[in-house]
Amino acid sequence: MPTTTPTTMPTSDARTARLFWWGAVLAGLAGITALAAYTAAQGERDTAAGQLTGGLLVLGLLALARVRSARRGAEAATASRVMGGQPDERDSQVLLRAAAMVGSAAFAVAPMALVASLVGVDAETLLTVLPWVFITVGVVSFVVIDRRS
Repeated sequence: MPTTTPTTMPTSDARTARLFWWGAVLAGLAGITALAAYTAAQGERDTAAGQLTGGLLVLGLLALARVRSARRGAEAATASRVMGGQPDERDSQVLLRAAAMVGSAAFAVAPMALVASLVGVDAETLLTVLPWVFITVGVVSFVVIDRRS
């Protein structure tokens, strides 16, 4: 019985993941540009400039992390591999445990924010502080868990 060879080669998983990652970065770039254009059209040019600056900075750092993790492989830092979209099993566990710490912190911080609101702290102040608390908990727990594991 004759064997047949496929006419097309299947796309490798690594290539598909790489194309998806860069496609997501380009979609993010389009989203940032559209949001900044809409904001500028509403007459808020300074806000639009801030959106472009912050968004492009984040996308640039993500691209840098991707290039570093691709070139250095296992020698790249855990954060570079995670943010670059190429984590191994250990990196995924570090990220999962750090995200769990942020969730645990939310259970502790949310009641404190409620009490602060009842005491008279302005809601705008609370909404400004809470994201920074969660970012700090996430970064610190990521670094500590990465160092200890």
